[in-house]
Amino acid sequence: MRGVETSSPAFEAQRAWFGRYLRAVLEEAAPITEHNVAAAEHILIEAEVDAARKALRRAGAPAFAPGAPRFAQQVGTTCMSTSLCNAMISLGEPALQLDDDGALERRVHRITSDVVERTSAMGKPGEYRSVDDLFKYLEAGRLREVDLGDGLRVERDYRVRLTCSLLDVVEALWTGRGRLLIQRRAHAHLAFGLEREDDDTWWVLMRDPMHGTGRGFSRASLATLRLDYLWSPLKKLPRLMGPHGFPSLGAEALLGHLERYDGMENLGVECPSALVYRIDDAPPLHGPPPEDA
Repeated sequence: MRGVETSSPAFEAQRAWFGRYLRAVLEEAAPITEHNVAAAEHILIEAEVDAARKALRRAGAPAFAPGAPRFAQQVGTTCMSTSLCNAMISLGEPALQLDDDGALERRVHRITSDVVERTSAMGKPGEYRSVDDLFKYLEAGRLREVDLGDGLRVERDYRVRLTCSLLDVVEALWTGRGRLLIQRRAHAHLAFGLEREDDDTWWVLMRDPMHGTGRGFSRASLATLRLDYLWSPLKKLPRLMGPHGFPSLGAEALLGHLERYDGMENLGVECPSALVYRIDDAPPLHGPPPEDA
């Protein structure tokens, strides 16, 4: 929900432009009601996809080449925690760089079992966990405590940061600093890299944890990633409106809502997408609000 640290000028320029465009669209559409919020969201999605393409065109070939990692297959309903492990594999975690599929599966299973055991099952089917659960698990430092067998531990530490920004996601994938975890329709996916076909055509490399252990991935367009996989706070507004909510919002009030979302670390199931970083690359958490003088 915020720019990646040490952001490149190409992405910063488009992020600034999109911020101005967001305000202009909302001011033009005001008052925002349950009847016009979807149209405003559609306009903004198209604009953000276009901004991401422009940033990539100016940035050039990706600074990070994702290659073809050996990923693990989920066991049971551990799609989210398995996708975390696959993100760690793509980020180069030494303890998970294995050619032996069986050994890789055993180590991943130890991590996913620990995630399931040490996070809340409330309101979730089986062993499924949310990106919010991963946030809490990683911030508590529990990953480094998992015994992978024979006393082996994960060598690096990782963090997740909730996001609903296509520009932030594309920049993280372009630089190689982050990988995207997505929960969609009670199933998780991983986006782990970018592939350039030409200056105007880019593909996001995706891994479904239901696929068998080994190499392999699918591709999605930037538009598909934004429309189908990234959450938009605007989608929440129709649920807040109606007979028991507020009938309309002005542009400034709506921007205030979006800014509050931007400042939250923990949105639960409201924000089903998060970037995974090595701890040294993770943007800092928001500090507590300043006390009133």
